Amino acid sequence: MDLQIKKCITANPQLPVPRVAELLHYNHSLTYVLLNLQLLEEEMDKLGEETAAVSHLSGEELVQFDKFASPKRKREWLGGRFAAKHATAKLLERTKSQDNDMHWSGYIIMADKNGRPFLSANKRNPENTCDISISHSASMAAAMAVNKGYCGVDIQQVSPQVIKVRERFCTNKEKKILQDFFSVEPEEQAVPLTKLWAAKEALRKASFLDSLPGFLELKLIEITAAPLQKNAGLWGFIFNCKNPAGSTHDICRVAVSPIEDYVLALTVRDDTVN
Repeated sequence: MDLQIKKCITANPQLPVPRVAELLHYNHSLTYVLLNLQLLEEEMDKLGEETAAVSHLSGEELVQFDKFASPKRKREWLGGRFAAKHATAKLLERTKSQDNDMHWSGYIIMADKNGRPFLSANKRNPENTCDISISHSASMAAAMAVNKGYCGVDIQQVSPQVIKVRERFCTNKEKKILQDFFSVEPEEQAVPLTKLWAAKEALRKASFLDSLPGFLELKLIEITAAPLQKNAGLWGFIFNCKNPAGSTHDICRVAVSPIEDYVLALTVRDDTVN
């Protein structure tokens, strides 16, 4: 019995794929998927957790899934993997690099030694033909897939706790940029700070350095938005990012958008696109 994954997908009309590509200055194919974990749990209950897992995971993935003891952790992991599989299927169908009759659950998502997910080879997919990224927060999971370069996605539920750790990821200069652009009251600082946190997390996930860059190494230099979209919730965060040589910096862009009480950030590192 098939899991009705489409019933769990959340649409985000504020951030259509063409607009994401435009904000990122990305000229290749990309896609992303938002998954409601509560709806996923309801759909899985109809099948039974074991049946749903066995039917939609490979043997290698089941080994990883069985290591989780917490029901919450299992749900988050499954939501992220299912979102990534669905994003992969959408991307490869769009680029026509795979047969269109490939079921979304047939793709295999594994993780490297650093925990970064990747599309594993199988008989129907002999080569890694896209890059993927996964994130989850509270009751939402997100995944992104691109056919060129390294991508990063992050979803964060807005919480006042982010204010307490601001110094770990936000410089005084970045705080001023946020304040000048969003003009929020002090008690509402959690919202723009979460946008910055999510944007930097997405960039870290898209990094191809031997070690992930620190939050304070990623320097916000500008926020952009079309005049009619500044308050509607669609922004381009522009950063200075250290490149592999370490001696120069590259301009990196992140598309950022709110989704109810969450913030979604999507990026592709320009310096990884051939």
